[in-house]
Amino acid sequence: MELIDWTIQRKVLGGVIRAGFTSVAGGVSEGGWAGLNLGTHVGDNESAVAENRRRLTEYLGCQPAWMDQVHSDRVAEAVGGATIPATDALVVGPCAAARDTVRAQLPQAACVMVADCVPLLLLSSQGLHAAAVHVGRAGFMKNIAAETIAVLGEEPHHLTAIIGPSICGRCYEVPEPMRDEARVVAPSSVSETSWGTPAIDIPAGLAEQLRRGGVDDIVFDGRCTYEDESLYSHRRMTKEGLPAGRFVGVVQLLSDTPA
Repeated sequence: MELIDWTIQRKVLGGVIRAGFTSVAGGVSEGGWAGLNLGTHVGDNESAVAENRRRLTEYLGCQPAWMDQVHSDRVAEAVGGATIPATDALVVGPCAAARDTVRAQLPQAACVMVADCVPLLLLSSQGLHAAAVHVGRAGFMKNIAAETIAVLGEEPHHLTAIIGPSICGRCYEVPEPMRDEARVVAPSSVSETSWGTPAIDIPAGLAEQLRRGGVDDIVFDGRCTYEDESLYSHRRMTKEGLPAGRFVGVVQLLSDTPA
């Protein structure tokens, strides 16, 4: 079974980069977490999450790197099989500071866990360099995308940004003062829910930040986690009295195109 819907797969100097997203399909979790819950911190049965992660590892052919996400703007290098503490962006492949001396051991992969926040995936067109970024409201306000691009060390016009499934501007209701704060960061983030209350459109605001930073190639997944039941949504499932699992955005570096 295909556990990941690959949005992009491209050949670059040195190998192949691909990026995509899981859904609820393909896992063994039950109850409110039913399906492929990959979050270890959401109250799910530990053995079920371990099996879900084992399936993902087997599918990828390598141990992916994980993050202990804390809504920060901290960026770190991915380490296969490890959970990097207090981090919200992982760079895969040698970062700019080490690129001349370190050769990536392939395959490599990194995951960003979400259930309404934006999973932002950045891919180079020039070589085996990518990043997985957790962009919640706090990360958006801190412009974690710009921090990640700086660590990645690529010219922004050489990057493709994939803005993955997340809660949309028609559904992400917030107090009006919070919307006003977002307006200062990116005016295009200002929105209104489908029921007429203040909202923030983080995907739109994030795209504005990326373009302002020089990234022209932006791909929108377009799915709303609150509206699409094939994805986990913290807001939707909490409203229904259920716990919410986590799906992931994944970037992977390979030595060659997979069969």
